[in-house]
Amino acid sequence: MTASQPAAEHPGGPLDAVRRIVPLVIERADQAERDIRVDDEVMNRLVAAGTMTLMAPREYGGAEAEPSVLIDVIQELSRADGSTGWAVMACMSGTGTMLTLLPEGGARAIAESPDPTCAGQAPPTGTARRVPGGFEVRGLFSFASGSTHAGWFLGGYRILDESGEPVLNATGRPSTAIGVVPRGGVELLGGWDVMGLVATGSYDYEVKPQFVEEKFLRVDGMDALRGGPLHTMGLKSLPGVGHAAFALGVAQRALEEFAALAAQKKRPPSGVLNRNVAVQRDVAQWTARYKAARAFAHDAFTRLYRATRDGGRRTPEMQADCRVAATHAVYMAAEVTRDVYLASGSEGLRNGHIIQRCFRDAHAASQHLFTAEHTYVDAGRIYLGTPGLTPLHSEVMTYTFAPPLMD
Repeated sequence: MTASQPAAEHPGGPLDAVRRIVPLVIERADQAERDIRVDDEVMNRLVAAGTMTLMAPREYGGAEAEPSVLIDVIQELSRADGSTGWAVMACMSGTGTMLTLLPEGGARAIAESPDPTCAGQAPPTGTARRVPGGFEVRGLFSFASGSTHAGWFLGGYRILDESGEPVLNATGRPSTAIGVVPRGGVELLGGWDVMGLVATGSYDYEVKPQFVEEKFLRVDGMDALRGGPLHTMGLKSLPGVGHAAFALGVAQRALEEFAALAAQKKRPPSGVLNRNVAVQRDVAQWTARYKAARAFAHDAFTRLYRATRDGGRRTPEMQADCRVAATHAVYMAAEVTRDVYLASGSEGLRNGHIIQRCFRDAHAASQHLFTAEHTYVDAGRIYLGTPGLTPLHSEVMTYTFAPPLMD
């Protein structure tokens, strides 16, 4: 992708482009899990289809797709294979975020590089010292989903002075930065021995001590420097859309696989599962949970997007709805895949069965900090209008955590 290259066009749009790749995703899913990485041909075809830049700013060849489109695309990939959907959405959001936040020179350098895909994590576990022309950075990080296909690695850094003490910003708080280093400056450390989302290759990684030009770091800034309403919804909108859509796709696939199994599997004394009234009731309830979560996600993110696009106010309640919609979808997927797994009997027990993989992938996703239970607390304060709320408590689409309330 170059800065002058237009977003890819495909008959039928991004969703149809992905659907043409889905058969290959399904075919390669088992091998991808054994390889602990998304299949190379799958990733190459997604890059060629423009899928990886759906969240990127238009000025750098991205599509700035609306949330409804992003949800449908990521859900379809995750329905085909949870690991593929997760790795793609993580890299999509990482790339979109960096091309939105970084200074012009850094964003352009990424966009014009042979592989602009960004992977990694933003918590400030690394350190950066200012030196002439830029910073000296280093750090240990975790959970670089899609790392085996990334050309750049992002990370968060605490800014230190020459004596190793934290530099304070204008508000008196420790100064931090988010930025990227090229793949050659990173060592993958492994550490991805997990039960689910195996093929995401979400490895630990070390940013080796190195000089980074100032244009590749954004210091004490969280607002978008470019891009349209997709990027001014809030920094957490991109991963929020992605986490919700991933969960919806995995839950959808589990329901589809159970319907196929229930048409054949017999269990005494009632016979074929799909003739059992208890199973019929359960499937209806699972389907209602899935469809309700899907409707909530589409509604919440679309309302926030339209308010931003049309110059309206990005209210705390809208932002809370988006964070809760993402978390709710993840918990829904864990609950539905668990119930489907329990109802599948020995079929779901067997390694390689899709129902088992859906169960494992959904429960692996439920451990992510972004959609942990604190999201409900942060949103609940906003819904209740709890005394003591500040802008930091209300901007839940900008910050992962809201601070504790002060008495």
